[in-house]
Amino acid sequence: MRELDDIVREGMPKTALDAFIDALGASKYGEFAIQLRNKIVPRATYTRVDRFNLQVSETTERMARLYAMALSVFDDPEAAARFMANPHPELGDRAPFEAALTEIGGREVEEVIERGLHGLPA
Repeated sequence: MRELDDIVREGMPKTALDAFIDALGASKYGEFAIQLRNKIVPRATYTRVDRFNLQVSETTERMARLYAMALSVFDDPEAAARFMANPHPELGDRAPFEAALTEIGGREVEEVIERGLHGLPA
C-alpha cells in the first residue's frame, strides 16, 4: 500500500492509465474506455506528459481499484465493465465510472460494490 502511495504521489506513469484503458478496451466498452480516459485527463495533457499530476494519479488509481473490486464480485471482465459503465440506481443513475471521477463518488461506488461482495442488496 505504501509503495502505491509513493507512486501516486510521484506521479502515476501514463502507462498505468494505458493498461487500465486497454483492459477495458478488450471488452465491448472500448469506445467508453476512450471517453473515460478523456474525462480522467485532458487529451492535451495526456499527449504532453509521461507522468501525471497528483489529481490525475489519484483518479487513475481509484478507477483501477474500483474496477478490480467489481471484477472480484463478478469474476468476469465483461460483466465488471458492464457494471462500471452503466447507470446504477444507488448512484443516482450515474455509471460507477462516472460517479468515481470524484473521491466522494468513488466512496459511493465502493459501498455499492462492497454490498455485492457480501451478498447484500444493492
